[in-house]
Amino acid sequence: MDEGVTAVRRQFPARIKAIDDLSASSEDFREICRDFADAQSALEKWNTSTEPKRDERVAEYRELITELSKEIEGALDKISASPPPRTR
Repeated sequence: MDEGVTAVRRQFPARIKAIDDLSASSEDFREICRDFADAQSALEKWNTSTEPKRDERVAEYRELITELSKEIEGALDKISASPPPRTR
């Protein structure tokens, strides 16, 4: 499984089925998931950094993670609101 999708599954455990469904069909969603995982990794790195810009970078990555979380939730809400495909 894609590392980004795994990170999103950990963040939204109640929505794993929707995450799996959307990630199976959308490269754009998988890219957002990768961005989310990358931002989380960078935040972990900056949290332990002793560099002068630490606090600034931590704030930036927290904001990025918040924005990506909203984008992910919006995509999941959209797929959850869609009617199931018709069968004939």
